[in-house]
Amino acid sequence: MKVFNKYKFSDKSPTLGGTISTIMGVVALLTFIWGVFVAFQAKGYAGVEVGTYAIIAFLLSLLGLIIGLISFKEDDKFYLLSKVGSLLCGILLVLMVSIFLMGMGL
Repeated sequence: MKVFNKYKFSDKSPTLGGTISTIMGVVALLTFIWGVFVAFQAKGYAGVEVGTYAIIAFLLSLLGLIIGLISFKEDDKFYLLSKVGSLLCGILLVLMVSIFLMGMGL
């Protein structure tokens, strides 16, 4: 039985926008988790502090999604980080919008 080793001989690199998008998505996720932790510690009375964390997570995920989608235009690159960053930021963006709408009573 022959075993084939999978080697990639390529000079391609990940997209810069994908890397930035993934980093922004991870930071947005950590900011969101920290905001939830602070809200639980304050028993729901954290106020402006948690709102600030939510706005930061929302803006980071929005910018990360835009940068991630734009990064697909880069030629001759690996798009794995573009896909991961765009997906992570998109999911966080939908989550943040749904939380904002629930907070407004819609």
